[in-house]
Amino acid sequence: MSPAAAVSLCAAGAVGAAAARRLHLPAGGFIGAMVGVGLTLGLMGFPDFGTPPLLGGALQCLVGVLVGFRMEREAVRSGARALIPAAVLAGLFLASGLLAAGAATALTGIHLKTALFAAATGGLTEMATIGASQGANGPMVAAVHLVRLLLVIFAASLLVGRLRGKAPEAPTPPRAAGAEDRVRLAAIVAAGVAGGILGLMAVPLPAGGVVGSMAGAGAARLFLPGAVPERGFQFAVQSFAGGVVGLGLSEEFFRTLHQLAGAALLINAVQMAAWLLAFYLLVRAFGLDPATAGFASAPGGMGTTLSIVGETQADLVAVAFTHLFRVSTTVVAVPLIAAALAGA
Repeated sequence: MSPAAAVSLCAAGAVGAAAARRLHLPAGGFIGAMVGVGLTLGLMGFPDFGTPPLLGGALQCLVGVLVGFRMEREAVRSGARALIPAAVLAGLFLASGLLAAGAATALTGIHLKTALFAAATGGLTEMATIGASQGANGPMVAAVHLVRLLLVIFAASLLVGRLRGKAPEAPTPPRAAGAEDRVRLAAIVAAGVAGGILGLMAVPLPAGGVVGSMAGAGAARLFLPGAVPERGFQFAVQSFAGGVVGLGLSEEFFRTLHQLAGAALLINAVQMAAWLLAFYLLVRAFGLDPATAGFASAPGGMGTTLSIVGETQADLVAVAFTHLFRVSTTVVAVPLIAAALAGA
């Protein structure tokens, strides 16, 4: 990517995010940046820049910091309590992924390995990369995941708008951030980014940056109680996430999606149905509030989903713990399943 193209895409993402925010759109930072970057790529003729790995790692670190802001002692306990429903969700989505992959292979002729990795609700980059290393069609896997991510973001945006409409009006305007608050914010962000970099280097998980930055920012938050002006930071992270997703809108994406429209429709329909079932289980069986249950059970898109949750009253820590458990389980289990089926 040339410097001029990089500057153009960054400017388009920033303008799109600012315009969406001014229009008070739900998840406006994400949607505006994604649309701005996507439209600019279209005007350029959809060059296949791809998503640089550095951007994916940076997004993990920033999302972990957002979760770290909420890492108070009670929030950590609520996150630990979410591990049991997270295990149930991991099993549910693994089963639905196998069902969707089997149906897609039988009805559309897509290769079984490609279908398995396309239906797995792990991270887009991780599933495409690991799948390609095991013989799956990487671009096809990425295309199906990106469509599911866009569907999830659309649904999550509607949920954010609905929650906003139900939220009571604040009795008093928020207190203006002082110098001490900004220093506290900077210290927590610095600790989170440092932890995220260590996590990316040391944690053998696809979400190592999220784990490390959560730990770093969370530890700093416990030692630095008090107000943190996180709204602006949250909007910046949300916009950054939208720009990263927008970079995936290449000519190859649309061409690949056209080739396997039937398989993508079938796989994502099954996973959307699994999302509804998972939501019902979290609310009815485990007593989670609807906002937390909706975001915690969203299939895939951990970083982008977490960047939006802060606009709601959902338990961000519980959502993060649930996604981490599910994504880590998926990334470990699906390659083993694929290898076992290939050897059968």
